[in-house]
Amino acid sequence: MSTYALFTGCTIRMMLPHLEAASRKVLSRLDIALVDLPFTCCPTTVLREVDDTAWLTMAARNLAVAEQEGLDILALCNGCTQSLKEAQHLLEDPQRRRAVNGKLAEIGMEYRGTATVNHFAAVLYDMREELPPLVTGRLAGVRVASQPGCHILRPSEIMAFDDPERPSKYDELIEAIGATPVDYPNKTLCCGFNLFEVDRSAAARIVMDKIEAMSKAGADLVTTGCPSCFTQFDRNQLIARRIDGRDVSMPVLFFPQLVGLALGFSADEMGLGHHRVKVEVAALADMTVASV
Repeated sequence: MSTYALFTGCTIRMMLPHLEAASRKVLSRLDIALVDLPFTCCPTTVLREVDDTAWLTMAARNLAVAEQEGLDILALCNGCTQSLKEAQHLLEDPQRRRAVNGKLAEIGMEYRGTATVNHFAAVLYDMREELPPLVTGRLAGVRVASQPGCHILRPSEIMAFDDPERPSKYDELIEAIGATPVDYPNKTLCCGFNLFEVDRSAAARIVMDKIEAMSKAGADLVTTGCPSCFTQFDRNQLIARRIDGRDVSMPVLFFPQLVGLALGFSADEMGLGHHRVKVEVAALADMTVASV
């Protein structure tokens, strides 16, 4: 059994708790033990525009919390993964590390750089050969498009998760759980989430372009490991369809939910009733979309 400190991030914990619940069930089934520690916000890199030192110190504190317990971090969020890994990269600089540890010393802590930060998809990818014997065959015939998300791919020299131009690891995982991966032209483009509150028309066009491309490629659904992308494809998709006017829909599953269905968990256990764009799972090979 592998043991990690679970880093849910703020978005999942506060706005999408059903994704946390589903992820915990699935990771437990896969013999991955999770430890809850007193983490704070990662913090979001937006804080860097306000106070770069504060951002780096907060990230270092989270890393130090895991280090104190001798645990590596398993993160459920692309953005949190990027923030923590980028902080580790910056803290390789001795001057920055001294400055941050000077701040942490005020609360009796020290960043040592001993804990690794792992996105859950990277952990699953490393055990992909163990997945096929565990799946039920329930996803046979289901065509799945993946939305890796921006923050897990870039900057590639820091994230080191997948090829930022031709990502394939989610597709390999989709195959490992018995579904069929679907490629589409604009897979690596942003979902438009961060633009949504600034220019809804532009954000709507971005997400609907992606949905249309997935639909034309024959996808039954899209899966992602990013809570922001999930929100854009679920809650915001309904708004985007009204703004943009295109009559095309695409249900979204957080990747652990998709894995959970493959492992035999029910729709209720995976929290699918909380989705705005409903996924009908009675016959997964004939998926339909119903909006509420």
